[in-house]
Amino acid sequence: MKVTKSEDSLLQFDNGLCIIGDGDIDCCAYNYLDFEQLPVGTVLPDKTAGEFAECITLKEDGFAVKDIDGIPKWVQARSEQNGYYSNGTTLVIDDGNKKISLGNLGGEVSY
Repeated sequence: MKVTKSEDSLLQFDNGLCIIGDGDIDCCAYNYLDFEQLPVGTVLPDKTAGEFAECITLKEDGFAVKDIDGIPKWVQARSEQNGYYSNGTTLVIDDGNKKISLGNLGGEVSY
């Protein structure tokens, strides 16, 4: 499956699968997933939402997934704020029919 859209907190594939970072966005905090290592055109093995959930390596502050060549790509949870707010972002996998919430990732905070 090929990445067709890659932006803060949204990764979309040509098979309809979406990876979403559901974090706080308000006046003083912006929590998101940084898909910098998965630009448009990156190819991953074809997966359903459930299969994708099983193949990622989930850490406290992000997750890794392997591309078509088996090379791990890291997705960092990030938080831009003044230190007062939550730095959490919920990782969600959505295939259009089913949403799987995989947990809350603590973002790397920048002030």
